Amino acid sequence: MTHDHPHDPQHEVPRDPVSGRELTCRDICDFVMAYLDGELPEREQAIFAAHLRLCRQCVSYLEGYKTTIQLARQSHETNPCAALPPVPDDLVKAILAARKARE
Repeated sequence: MTHDHPHDPQHEVPRDPVSGRELTCRDICDFVMAYLDGELPEREQAIFAAHLRLCRQCVSYLEGYKTTIQLARQSHETNPCAALPPVPDDLVKAILAARKARE
């Protein structure tokens, strides 16, 4: 992601609270998880949100990130193997014996 989009002159450019430099898209990527988890201090959370108001690319990135997290959580909520019947012991023994015979 680049940070070459025009800024709305009516909005203050979001700046890093420590260095004072303009907040970049790279900064957004570095802190996206803390932002989504609400772990950023209030001021940084506001600066992050201000950048998102100005940058459609970062909004798109954030939405994709949220979707990825949601899908990962859903995949762990259901256990597709739980619905399968257990593998019969004699089948397991036959497979192990066949593998051993190949060695």
